Amino acid sequence: MATKRGAKPIPAAEPAAPALDGELLDARSQELAAMNEHQQAVIEQYGDGLPWSAEHYETQIRSELRRGCEAFLRAGRYLVVARECAAHGEWQGMLDRLGIEASHARRMMEAARRVTALPNRARAHDLIAAAGTQSKLIELLSLPEDQFQELASEGATGDLEVDDIAAMSRDELRAAVREARADIEAKDDRAAKRERDIENLQKKLRQAKLERQRAEPDDIAGELRTLASAAALQVRADIGATGDDVESLQERIAALCEHAAGAGGDGDEHHPFMGALIGELFSELRRVRDAFGLPIVNDHGAPDWQQGL
Repeated sequence: MATKRGAKPIPAAEPAAPALDGELLDARSQELAAMNEHQQAVIEQYGDGLPWSAEHYETQIRSELRRGCEAFLRAGRYLVVARECAAHGEWQGMLDRLGIEASHARRMMEAARRVTALPNRARAHDLIAAAGTQSKLIELLSLPEDQFQELASEGATGDLEVDDIAAMSRDELRAAVREARADIEAKDDRAAKRERDIENLQKKLRQAKLERQRAEPDDIAGELRTLASAAALQVRADIGATGDDVESLQERIAALCEHAAGAGGDGDEHHPFMGALIGELFSELRRVRDAFGLPIVNDHGAPDWQQGL
């Protein structure tokens, strides 16, 4: 069809945008509701009730950065909110304007999260007051989370005590934190070694059981005596072993007596308790002996492994 001279051509109609599927709309609405709920929970936990606004939080953080340790933690709390609520690209721009490196922001947020998670707010305040400065608080964050909580809740972890932190320099605190971590790691290593030893012993026992099924009677008897002797040695160690990091009955009784002496007593008040513990052991040994009709054997009749003990 020809177009009249001077008439403007009629543009072709744009295709209509397809309507969004109802299920997609519902899913999107649920995602937005969940995100808003999460952001509101973060604001309530870390934002001290301040409604989210990038400009407002940036102003608050900048103000807190000029103050002491408590303000450092508040700034960290606000950063947690900002990290969760900021739009795409807004977070890094905020850090740039504040002059905060991303790594430092992570330490601030970690400090805020750890302190907020402490169950006892009064003890948490004591720890913060003892740290006093941002740099010393950051040093304390080098502790594993369970040690950090122990320090705040119990007042000490290893040889590091809250009462000593205020008088320490940052370098002294760093060394003390390193030693506290080393103590825990050493204990963990010892615990892991005990687990490995137990596992190896269980493997040996299983292997011995298989071999016993194929062994001659005399061989079986020798194996059983060896196992019984090992069990007796373990009992003797649990009762009378001494030394650092030993948890024998003798060491526990010694610790109880030492505690009584330090409290101004002579330990006599614990004698009935300790005597009862040892009496129970005697009774248990007599029960085992009588259950199998065993004779009473003196030192001269003891087996070779027991001679001289």
